[in-house]
Amino acid sequence: MNGVTDGLWIAACANAVAALAITATGRQQPQRGWGLWRTALWLGTGGIALGTAAAARPGVQALAQLLLLPWPILALVGMRRFHARIDWPGHEHHDWWVLGFSAGLVAAAGLWPDDSAIGAVSAPAGTLLVHLYAASLLVCAGSRPDARPMHLLGAVIGLAACAPMIATLPGVEAHALFEASAVTTALASVAMAFIVTTLVFDRSEQHLRASRRRLRALASIDPLTQVPNRRHFEELAAKALQHDPPASAVLMMFDIDHFKHINDRYGHAGGDRALRLVSRCVREVLRVHDVPCRHGGDEFALLLRHASVRDAMRVASRLVERVQGAAVDSSLPTLTLSFGMVQVRPGEALGQALERADQALYEAKRQGRARAVAAGGDRAGPPFIESRPLGLTHA
Repeated sequence: MNGVTDGLWIAACANAVAALAITATGRQQPQRGWGLWRTALWLGTGGIALGTAAAARPGVQALAQLLLLPWPILALVGMRRFHARIDWPGHEHHDWWVLGFSAGLVAAAGLWPDDSAIGAVSAPAGTLLVHLYAASLLVCAGSRPDARPMHLLGAVIGLAACAPMIATLPGVEAHALFEASAVTTALASVAMAFIVTTLVFDRSEQHLRASRRRLRALASIDPLTQVPNRRHFEELAAKALQHDPPASAVLMMFDIDHFKHINDRYGHAGGDRALRLVSRCVREVLRVHDVPCRHGGDEFALLLRHASVRDAMRVASRLVERVQGAAVDSSLPTLTLSFGMVQVRPGEALGQALERADQALYEAKRQGRARAVAAGGDRAGPPFIESRPLGLTHA
């Protein structure tokens, strides 16, 4: 074997390694467009090997050149399918038309006499056309950050277009087109394999991050009411109490009065509708830095930061007004809420404050519901420092 043949076999081996890598990766992480990229690499490998092994046989080099021809278009169409949400210029069927026309030019090159000028440029023109067409569309794919790999692939294909241009130079022999195409195809194919593999792993990493975010949300947010669950509330509230000045927060607990009657009359779907309505009103009434949660069943807890008991009474009144107004449009009865609230004392643990607020809520129930009761003192017997009726009674 001479030096040129050795180089072509090395190119075939490099192309085969890239094809094997794409094939193995595609089995583990199948993606749209992957089959086209795999086909492009295997066609290139077959074309280089065929043209090198049987170069002396008539028509073999033309067939080998045809096998090397499709890879830029296959790379482009694969990228179209992989990034289907990008507003690509042109359409996929235009890509196949260009490939068909270019293949016709390459195939027609052997029909012209050996000394024909048209025959000499026909195959290089067809090869140049597919390269420049694919490169231009990939480079113009968009300006988003995730379009950079496509721009890089377009630049690689554009550089590979140098091969057919070299073959049109005066004094260059006919087989020079295949040799130049084989080497540039192998180099570009290795670059393409690296680019598309990077793209797939980047997308897999993005999906993994999104899945982790969804799992964290599912673990910390109550799915029915879309407010933090009890565990997440305790984490957020403990951090807030540590960060804020002492005695600057009010802890409120409230529930829906006669919630069982709502379930009995309207079914569990009606009860769920009432819970969603209340939680939506909570999110509308609270400030951004306040912390709500569904504490369990129809019971909610709220941490009002930088607030006093008087502020909390006003919040409770606005919340009841909002809930009762919204219930009219939701085919639900007039909803009333009972509240228990405490000013969190300096150094008081969250659990202790919750116990005092729960006792205040129980006192609101004992006094006839639809009330807000504020407690002070200690857990053993907190004095109730204020009691206020809230909203309308049940219709």
